[in-house]
Order: sequence, then C-alpha cells, then structure tokens
Amino acid sequence: MTPQPGRRRAAPMSADDRRKAIVGAVVPLLIEHGAAVTTKQIAEAAGIAEGTIFRVFPDKCALMMAVAAETIDPEDRARSFDAAIDGVDDLPEKVRRITAHLLDRIERTMAVMIAVRGFLMTQPRDAPPTDGRPPFIHDAYKALDGALTRMFDAHRDELSVPPATAAISLRCLVFGARHPVLDVAELSADEIAGVLLRGISQEG
Repeated sequence: MTPQPGRRRAAPMSADDRRKAIVGAVVPLLIEHGAAVTTKQIAEAAGIAEGTIFRVFPDKCALMMAVAAETIDPEDRARSFDAAIDGVDDLPEKVRRITAHLLDRIERTMAVMIAVRGFLMTQPRDAPPTDGRPPFIHDAYKALDGALTRMFDAHRDELSVPPATAAISLRCLVFGARHPVLDVAELSADEIAGVLLRGISQEG
C-alpha cells in the first residue's frame, strides 16, 4: 500500500526512551497488582510486544530493580523537592508544603518498594550495606536528608535543634505516618507539620 502524502511514519524510540516507557508503565501496574504483575500486562500497558521487554532488560528481576531505582531517583526527587517550596520564605509554610509533597510521594514509593522487595532481596551486592538494602536506597535517603537539612539550615535561627535533627525528625514523622506495617491512623500534612513545629505539649 502506497503511503498517503503528508503522512510520516513515527520515528523509532531510542533505547533510553523505550526503557523509560517500560519502567513508567510498570509503576501503576505494581500499585494495582503488586509483584504478581506479568510481563504481558506490562507490554500491553507500554504498547509494545512482550519480547521487547527482554531486549531492554535481561529478565523480570532486572526490570523490577530498574523500577525501584527510578521510583526513588535522587535527581528527580531533588527537582520535585525544590519545586514544592519554590518562592516560599516562611518556615511553617515550607514545612507544611514539603510534608504534603513527601506524603504524596511516599504512598507511591512504598507501594512500589513493597511489590518489588522480593526481587530486591535476591540481588548480589559488591559492597552490601549493613542492613542489606541496595546502595541506591541509601543514596536516596541520604539525598533526602541532605535536602531537608538545607531547607532547615536556611532557618537555623528559628530552630531549637540543629537543622539535621529537624530533618531526621520530619522524615521519621512522614514515613511513620504512612508505613503500612505500623497500622496507624493517617496523619495529615498539617498535623505532622504542627507536631514538628510546635511539639506536643501545651505552651505555658
């Protein structure tokens, strides 16, 4: 069949774009189906043939590791972190906004990490951390602590504790408020920010 004038065939995806498309298709499937998601479902969601997955990733385990790493990518987190508090100078408002931002991200992150944890635990590590987690998880937490510490450091004179302590406290409150193992009532961003900024005792 002769191509119609004015119609052009779509350019083939680069290897990097194809990889990103596959990883991006996996995340919502993991949230919905957990580790039981199949490569057939992934291929359908990504709009590719199932065999294409294995031309990009050697096996399903490698794909799941890539999804986990992408989900907590420090560079992406840094961009979204900065955007969440862009133009805000007030410490309480910064804390409220970044808390809401972290709560939104952590629900997605935890759903993915729980789904792929079986794959994570089977990975060989050249220099395994003492707690057995892959290095990219440590890198992500370190980057988050650094970003939070810098945020609080800009308001050092308003704090009663060192910026690093404030950063760790906020991260613990956020993670604890959404961790499924703890099985606690969810706290809102305003509630978490209020506890961090004002404590739990009555003034005076």
